[in-house]
Parts: sequence; structure tokens; C-alpha cells
Amino acid sequence: MNSKEIPDIVLIYPDDCPDKLIEDEIKEFYSSHLNLKVQKAEKDAWMAFEWVVPTAFGVYILKPYFDSFLKEAGKDHYLLLKSGLKKIVEKGKIIKARFIAAKQSTKKLSEDYNQSVVVSIELQTKNNRHIKLLFDNELDKTDWEDAIDQLFDLVIENYESYPNDKLSENINTRIEKENGIVYGVINPKTKKVEFFDDRKLCKKYK
Repeated sequence: MNSKEIPDIVLIYPDDCPDKLIEDEIKEFYSSHLNLKVQKAEKDAWMAFEWVVPTAFGVYILKPYFDSFLKEAGKDHYLLLKSGLKKIVEKGKIIKARFIAAKQSTKKLSEDYNQSVVVSIELQTKNNRHIKLLFDNELDKTDWEDAIDQLFDLVIENYESYPNDKLSENINTRIEKENGIVYGVINPKTKKVEFFDDRKLCKKYK
């Protein structure tokens, strides 16, 4: 795919989400020349760990946004984007949802898994790692918003200073796999975002 065809931001909505609601929300952070894509996802059954299953609402902020658009649009759009994201993520506090296991696999779901199945945010780093930020249902909305700020600050520094940035150092220290998604989880005590791969999340959510 040509780099110009890769969107800056992709917004995922459930297939039954009203178009008017989507139109109103994307106005929050839309700007001219922003390559913004909206996709509606059908409900489906998944045979996977809970954190692998796509949330009902998802936001993907890809490399072109940080590499080119943000440099052109400047800090003003960065602040608009974070404000828009926080409004979308708020759905996780309003909409109640949970995983349902198949009858023959009722023990497959973790009893300890407490991350939202409604919302998540995924960002692409300078070196093409994908970080999926999860949101702990037991934490406050302000904790979720602070986590968005934390991760954005780390990713911005990543694009400015890679490979000598805190995010790369953190991931290299905690993540053994050189590919695959990195999961950001808010530590309920420190309220800091910590990073995991599939294997470490398996140990966390037995």
C-alpha cells in the first residue's frame, strides 16, 4: 500500500451505531487534509484471549499522523485529538458490556480480566510497533484520561527521539517479542501505564 493511502486515523464503530452520532463525534477532531477513515464492524464470535478481541469502539492512530500531519497541523490539533479521544473513551463508562463464553468453553474467560470490552486506543510507533491501550473498568474516568495523556506524551517523544526515547526503553525492557501488539495497562495503584505482551498478560489474567 502506498504511504499516502494509509490513513492518519481510523475510527471503529459497531455496525448499528447511528451515522449522525458518528458525524457529530468526528467533528471533534477533524481538520482539513486529515486522512480520517471510519469503519463499522459487525459483531462476531472470537476464539482468542480477551485482550485480542476488538472492542466495540476503537481508535487507531497510525504512523502518517505522527510523521507528517501532526508536524503540519501543530499542537492545536494534537490537543483537539486528545479531547475527541477522551469523549469517545467515555463510552466505556456509559455503555455496559461483557464477554460471553461459548457453552462448551465457560471456563475459557479469565475471572480476573477487568479491562473494558467497549473501548480501546491503538497507536503506531516510529519503529512500527502497535500499542493497544486498555482501560480498567474499576478505575475512574480521570484515570483513563490521564493514561491517554501519558501514552501520547511517550509516543510523541518516540517520534522525536527514537531510538533514545523512554517508550522504546520501556518496551525493550519489558517486552521480549520483537513483533506483535504491545498492550498498555493502567497500574491500579500507581495509575501509570505499564506494557505487556500476550505472554505476560496471560500470567496477569490467569
